[in-house]
Amino acid sequence: MRKLRVAEIYAGIARTWEPFRQWRRCELGLLVDLDSLARDTYTDNFPRAPYWKRDLTWVRPDELEAQAGGKVDILLGCPPCQGFSDTGKRDPNDPRNAHIDVFARFVCGLGPRAVVMENVPLLAGSARYRRFTRRLEKAGYRWTAAVVNAALYGSCQTRQRLVLVAVRKGAGLDPELPAPTHGGGCVYFGYQSQKLIPLKHHHAELLGITPAAQQLQAKMRVISEVGQIPIPTLGDTLDGLPVMGSTNAVCLSHEPWQTSATMRRRMSFVNEGGRWKGGQDHYSHAYGRLHRRGLSRTITTYFANPGSGRFWHPVEDRPLSVREAARIQGIDDNLLFQGSLSGAARLVGNALDGAIAEVGYQAVRRALE
Repeated sequence: MRKLRVAEIYAGIARTWEPFRQWRRCELGLLVDLDSLARDTYTDNFPRAPYWKRDLTWVRPDELEAQAGGKVDILLGCPPCQGFSDTGKRDPNDPRNAHIDVFARFVCGLGPRAVVMENVPLLAGSARYRRFTRRLEKAGYRWTAAVVNAALYGSCQTRQRLVLVAVRKGAGLDPELPAPTHGGGCVYFGYQSQKLIPLKHHHAELLGITPAAQQLQAKMRVISEVGQIPIPTLGDTLDGLPVMGSTNAVCLSHEPWQTSATMRRRMSFVNEGGRWKGGQDHYSHAYGRLHRRGLSRTITTYFANPGSGRFWHPVEDRPLSVREAARIQGIDDNLLFQGSLSGAARLVGNALDGAIAEVGYQAVRRALE
């Protein structure tokens, strides 16, 4: 039986494709992205990977199919989300918003058996999203979608994302997102209460339910049920890294950032899990220090900047390293970064959490097996 050919568009460092690598029925047909650094990083690690650097706005579905070597069975993609992000300007006229329509054009033009799309939660409240789902239905797809929290599927990060899975009628079972696997009855450090608290009684505080997710609860499913396996803590995730300055640490991009002496001194007075008191007029987690027995908030491309969020190391006077942020995102230590730390930070911050990628993969595998 012919293997299922998978293509990921807006691929970055191919995090949506990553869990499909373990399924023997699948083969990688093509990765597509306009980002040279993402392409070079991925092909440095996987030299045989077919990676096409193109602006998808100007690519036809038949051109992509030819480049992929034939019929695309599973289409994956994380279209640019800056125009919908709750940390951005939420500009409905942001030209990047149009990539949702581009993604729909490839779904309809390629007619894959299954589709996985990941994006920020606020997309689900937009007219573009409603138009996208109507196009799916008109093209003969059954679909399901929900806002999922990475921590409930095994990440130490409380990243929340919209995951949509569609299956063409007659190509498999109706799609169904897997139930959360993690949660358990453990206690974690709460950044608001500043103490260890049980997850079952402090769900919103520990899982960082975003305003966007709260707004969407009346319109669509937000998965909040808790699994049985304990969520790994930040300390569990960062444990075992080589000492900074060693050859192994440099190879892993586990290096300190150039942070000003003023900032280091300021943050040196902040206790583990706390915040700099002078930053109360900033974002609620800005200038915050993480806690080893807590969970991480969403890693962004600006995690080297302590004023952009809670990105300061739990006990050392420095921001998280690139490798620490990569581990939080579920990126294996075997994937290495070349070039500048700032370039690697951008790739890590834009990546899909591995636990969320697993949600889409499990839904597709269940439907097509």
